[in-house]
Amino acid sequence: MSGIFSDIGDRITSDESEGAFNEYIDEQLQDLIDGIITDGDLTEFGSQGSDLIVEMDDITPPSFIYGDDGQGGGGGGSGPGSGGGKMSFSLPFDKVMELIANRLELPNLRKEGKGKIKEVSYEFKTFGQLGIILDKKRTFRRALKTSVANGIYDPNEGKFEIQIRRRDKRYKLPERIEKPKYRAVVYYMGDISYSTYGERLELEKRIVKFIHNWLDYNYGHNNVEHRFFVHDMEAREVMPEDFYRVSNVGGTRAAIVFDLVNQITINEYDTASTNFYGFYFGDGELFADDAKQIVDLLEVMRPIFNRIGIVEVQPSRSSHLNSKVSARFKNDRIIRIDELKHNKETINVIKTLFGAVP
Repeated sequence: MSGIFSDIGDRITSDESEGAFNEYIDEQLQDLIDGIITDGDLTEFGSQGSDLIVEMDDITPPSFIYGDDGQGGGGGGSGPGSGGGKMSFSLPFDKVMELIANRLELPNLRKEGKGKIKEVSYEFKTFGQLGIILDKKRTFRRALKTSVANGIYDPNEGKFEIQIRRRDKRYKLPERIEKPKYRAVVYYMGDISYSTYGERLELEKRIVKFIHNWLDYNYGHNNVEHRFFVHDMEAREVMPEDFYRVSNVGGTRAAIVFDLVNQITINEYDTASTNFYGFYFGDGELFADDAKQIVDLLEVMRPIFNRIGIVEVQPSRSSHLNSKVSARFKNDRIIRIDELKHNKETINVIKTLFGAVP
């Protein structure tokens, strides 16, 4: 690519210019994703469903011109890395999530679960010589190739005729597409009996936001319900905006929030056609029998849930929830456990929650 742009005064073809420009954009996007992964900062891609506004320095999009001799296809412009200005463009939310998922090697979750509702649509994904809707671009390209081969289109000889013959025509053909329309419910459970402020609060926000975005990306924004629960000595459902700022009365019993989520799952949803995800965040410091009760509840919830994640956030020496759970569910496909001490561990925790079992 450096050879193409070694002299900005050189004339290059539009194919070369456009290809090099696209390669440069891809490299910049990969650098952006690598930076997110390296820093563990997942806030770059904004709110779920929104586009990411990417701003790049020192870049000018290629421009295309036509020469005086009628032979089209010259390209100009300073090109990337050649003293250009700023360029901003929006990157679709799904593309951002796709890039992150590919770099983290996260599996696609849409095939998990027992969703049975089918969504039938017809998309123009195939092309043929017979049909109703003419594909003008494909037809023109084939006609141009045929005309060049037959010698009737040759700009060097002053011949500019393009004949569209029957065998050159290509039509768009509808293809029946059946897509499983999954319904997913995600429970976020938080322990508010410990100090959820400062760095600890930001760690929770960051990972909850990624989970929110990742499941929306996999199932579709309209097919996912997100519900938030907190507990100290009692468990209750709260609004999303209150998940991080409710007050506590001291003391904690975590088993009650797992029991509440389990009861809601059984009583409010069709467990045969709904995908369930549950994620618990706390410091792991519990009463002696609390961890055992959670393990017993996980035995009941495991056959119903697609994934249950338990994350100890900045645990202390007294934290023992993960050790109790791992004694029963070590390397489990459904139940995943990890701890999050600082920002740079965020990516590893996400891999634990959604990646393949080691």
